[in-house]
Amino acid sequence: MLGLAGMLLMASADTKDVEATGKISYESENVQEDTVRTAGLEAAACSLAVEEKAVWEEAEGAAAEMPAETAAEIPAETVAEMPAEIPAEAEARLEEEMEETEPTEADSGRVYELSEEDYDALLRLVEAEASGEDIKGKMLVANVVLNRVESSSFPDTVKEVIYQRHNGRAQFSPVATGKIDRVAVSEETVEAVERALCGEDESCGALYFVAPAYADAANHRWFQKNLTWLFSYNGHEFYT
Repeated sequence: MLGLAGMLLMASADTKDVEATGKISYESENVQEDTVRTAGLEAAACSLAVEEKAVWEEAEGAAAEMPAETAAEIPAETVAEMPAEIPAEAEARLEEEMEETEPTEADSGRVYELSEEDYDALLRLVEAEASGEDIKGKMLVANVVLNRVESSSFPDTVKEVIYQRHNGRAQFSPVATGKIDRVAVSEETVEAVERALCGEDESCGALYFVAPAYADAANHRWFQKNLTWLFSYNGHEFYT
């Protein structure tokens, strides 16, 4: 049998063990609760991120599949929030449309608008009549043709003026000889014709011209007798 002192000693030891065990268990339970709470928060955050990503992907897919007529109905405040690439694409399309409607360099500033056939005929006549002339000499030939188009005494189009015949005779020698169909039009001739079409005119209203050195003497006399002499330039005489 244990004595009273021994029994008291054993009871004291058991009490310490219980206190120690209870303290450890309490702390362990707190750690477990904190761990569970942290794991739960992390899982919730991960789930929220996944849901948010799915929403954005769904929105982007819907925008890509949106019909043109639906896109046209988007409110202005929504359009303002769209990516910058959309306005850039629209601006590029607008620039392309503007380029398509802009006049070509050849057409800009013209006083006379010609059909393709008239333009080709005028280029060929100027080249054939004044192939060795300077810009002014070529322009004067073009001016005479354009003056005739404006005159009530001649046909109303450039091609008709150039290929007109009077009593079976061609009005311009390159038409009579066929030279007009054999020439190669130079860049200088194109420049001269374009300047004439844009209104440059030093012809003083001339409707006729002749090169005395190459003309038939009888034809030259007819010019001198029936027409009004205006001026001479590089071996050509101009009349009205």
